Order: sequence, then C-alpha cells, then structure tokens
Amino acid sequence: MLRSLSYLSSVYKALLGLILLVCLAVFVIRTWHWPLVGDALVIHYVVFLMQHGKAPYRQIVDVNMPGAYLVEWLAMHLLGGGSLAWRIFDLLEGAAAAAAMVLIAWPCDRFAGFLAGSLFILLHGRDGLVELGQRDLTMTVLLLFACAFAFHTLRNPRPGGRVRAAALFGLFLGFATTVKPTPVLLAPPLIALLCLELHRRREPWLRHLVAAGVGFLIPLLAVLLFLLRERAVAAFLSIVFRLIPEHAHLHRLPLGYLLLHSLAANLLPMVLLWLPVALFAGRRRNAEWIALLLGLLFGLASFCIQGKGYSYHRYPAEAFLLLLLCIDLCLALRAQPGARSRWMRPLAAVALAALVVAVGIGSTRKALQFNWRDRQFDTLLRADLTQLGGPALNGKVQCMDMAAGCAAALYRMHLVQATGFLYDCYLLDPGGHYGYRRRFLNDLESTPPEVFIVTGHSCGETGTQRPYQQIRAWPRFADWFDSHYFLYAQRVPPEPLDWEGRPRRPIGYRIYVRDGFRAAIPSGYPSKPAGFGTASAPPA
Repeated sequence: MLRSLSYLSSVYKALLGLILLVCLAVFVIRTWHWPLVGDALVIHYVVFLMQHGKAPYRQIVDVNMPGAYLVEWLAMHLLGGGSLAWRIFDLLEGAAAAAAMVLIAWPCDRFAGFLAGSLFILLHGRDGLVELGQRDLTMTVLLLFACAFAFHTLRNPRPGGRVRAAALFGLFLGFATTVKPTPVLLAPPLIALLCLELHRRREPWLRHLVAAGVGFLIPLLAVLLFLLRERAVAAFLSIVFRLIPEHAHLHRLPLGYLLLHSLAANLLPMVLLWLPVALFAGRRRNAEWIALLLGLLFGLASFCIQGKGYSYHRYPAEAFLLLLLCIDLCLALRAQPGARSRWMRPLAAVALAALVVAVGIGSTRKALQFNWRDRQFDTLLRADLTQLGGPALNGKVQCMDMAAGCAAALYRMHLVQATGFLYDCYLLDPGGHYGYRRRFLNDLESTPPEVFIVTGHSCGETGTQRPYQQIRAWPRFADWFDSHYFLYAQRVPPEPLDWEGRPRRPIGYRIYVRDGFRAAIPSGYPSKPAGFGTASAPPA
C-alpha cells in the first residue's frame, strides 16, 4: 500500500513537472524578443553616464544603490547593452533563483525546489516587460543564495566547509544590502538564528559568526572604496539620508492597501490551501523552516516599507512563500499513513494542482498578452532628436522625466545629458527637495542645454497636460525657462501602451529649444518663447 502511494505520488509530481516545463518553454520562446524598457534603461543610462566621466551621486543624482550599478555594469559588459542581452540576463536571474530554491529544498524534497523556482520565474513573467531585471529580483536571488549557504553551514559535516559556507552566507547577504538597503533588516535575525542553531548542536558558533560578519562586510567595504575613488561619499550619504526618505514618501500608498496587495492575486488563494497543512501537519519546525518564514516576513516588511505597491517589490515575499508552500505540500503528499494523511494527501494534491494551474499556466497566459512591439514613444522622440542634430546634441540635451522613456532614447542614441539630474519627482514635489531644485537650476544656468524634453509622465501621474502645468508651481524655474526656450514640438503616441497587462493612456512629450539655437529648426515653428503653460503646439 505504501509503495503504491509513493508510486502514485511520483507519477503525479512528474505530470505537474511536465506541465511546468511546457509553460517555461512557451514563456521563454514567446517572450524572447521583449525589449529593454522601464527602470532598467534608467540604470543602464546611469552606467553609460559613468562611463562618460560623470561621477555617481556627486554629479549623477540618483536614488539607486551602488550594488545595482555593479549588477547592471556586469550584465552590460558580459552580455551587451541591448534588449536581447537584458532578456538573457533576466532569464539567467530566474534560473539562478530556481537553482537556489532547489539547493534549499534538496534534503526535504527535490521536486519542491524545482516547483517553487519554476513558479517564481512565471510569476515574475506575468508582471510584464518593465520588470525585467528589476533590483528587487536581483536582491531576491542574492537572499535565496544567502539562505542556501546558511543551510549548507548547518548541513555540512566538515568544520572547514561550514566556515566557508558561513562566509558565503554573509557575502551574499551583504551584496543584497548594496542593491537595496532593506536586507539590513533580515541580516540580524538570520545570523542570530544560525548561531543559536549551531550553539544548540554544540558547535563553535563564534567562528561562524565571525566568518559571516566578515563576508557581510566585504561588499560594504567595496562600496566604500568605490565611493572614495569617485569622491562621492558625502554625496552618497546625502542621497541615503535625505533624498531616499523623500522618495519613500512620494505617492506612498496606505498601509491597508499595501497589506492587501502584498502578494500576487493568483497566489493568495494558494495560501488558504496551504495554511491547514502548515498548521496541522505535525511537522517539526526546524531552523531552516524558521529561516524561510523570516524571509517571508522580511519580504512583506520590505514591500510595506517601500510603500509604492509595485509588483516587483513583492518578489522577496513571493519567493520565500513559494518555497514554504511547495516544501510543505510536497512533504504532505508523501506523508506516512495515519489519521492526518487521510485529509492531508488529497488537500496537498489539490493545492499543488491549483498552484500549477493558477500560478504556472495563468502566469504564462498573461505574459503572452503584452504588446511588446509598442515602442512609439521612443521612435517618435529619437526621430525628433535626429532632426535637431542627433550626435551634435551630445552634452546639449536635457530630460525632465521619471519613467516615460526620455533617458532610454538618449541611451539608445549615445547622448550624454547636459546635467546629471534624471528625475522630475524631486523637482515638482511641493516640499522637502533638500536643495535638489537649487542644484538643478544652477547646473542649467551654468551650461544651458540647447534642447529640453519634458514628458507627460510625472512620478506616477500620467497624462498630457497636468505635468506640464505642474512646472508653474516652481515660479523661478518657469520664469527662467520662458525667457530662454520656445516650444519646438509636442507629440502623443496614437495607441495605448500595454506593457503590464492593463492598457493605459499613451504618454506624450514636449520638446523645447533654446532661443538662439535656430540652425536646426525647420521653418514654420514659433520664433518667440512658448512656456510650460502653453497648451497649444506648433505644427508637427
């Protein structure tokens, strides 16, 4: 009877695994041509600016951490700076996350790691083109490997191997902290849990604590050396303690909303199927299970701390939850005969099937619906910039944008901005910009760009009129701008944008040209200033 149940369990898992392999194959083949868009292009552009002599934080004002630049730099230099290279990098990150999950789940159930990793890749894919290679995805991969090496510290029978694993645990944990600062919250409880478990086993926990601490500090020291070389320590500290807190409070969502949306919608019902197994299975909760639970709680906390509700902010919570779900359900599926197994096995079988259908098949289906061919904004803007001089605009063009794609167009045209200011968020927010406006205006006045691009996207607000009017809330800049620039063109792409599964109004832009930069201007355009408040546009 037991052998028959074990055989049926193996066949059932093989069937589920085959379905997931088909989903993964279809997902990879059908999304192979996804373009490089969104936040990744902004960080690509920061790396591009650094390669062209601008110092991070000191001259390039950006809220991303140095670890994010390092990851982007490695991907660009090892794979290339184009769309296909970034698609390959994103798939490699997904494969790395799956490999770490297999290592974590290996002693419990090998299939559980494969199941969790496959579902995580597909769950990431359903978020759309703009989430490829996101920083939270990189952070999640590093945290998964940190947990894998922490568990290897407990599993390895050789003392030397345990110390090396502890050092690698700290190294990956420290690296994750340089990509986004929130993992600093997870480091103390994970390290404490590792030391307590070693102490319980009568192992010399102090040497492992030192090894983990040294490993954790290595990436932080590397960041310090990088900042010293760039003479950007003071600028970086200003970003960390002044600009990042301001960024965290921009368009922050209520806590209740964040808690309700802290997991993907198709994953929430799976939690209800898993909870009875987690609570009543009678499985002994060891240090590894507690570590995964800490990872889940950290992921939920990180999502709420960031406060924006973006889908990629959920990746740490979703990864650790999938591991807990898949390990517990796979163990319940092969539970020994007994009173509990009468209801646990059928429930685990139903829950695993529901995971594969809702998360696996459902995510694959959604990922195939995105309109990845839509790049109208980029095409229109690059055509306008080419007409205005193309390569001759290097160092003479400036974007006022958040994420519409102005920096992306400059990156693809290999054009360096006039200043290192990338975002309009801190310029248009009514309070607490901590000198950001003053520095920006000083840079503009000292080296005024010939071409100025203002997009219809402003820190989460989309449209074609409101962002242009918002400039009037900054009178000093608006007056200076009106006296130096006139409106050259206004464009709005004709089709809705569908990169995330919900079509939205296309984002437009306006191009302003400095008064005196007349040689590249075709006839028929205004010869006097037309400021931000101007609703009409010249002939296109």
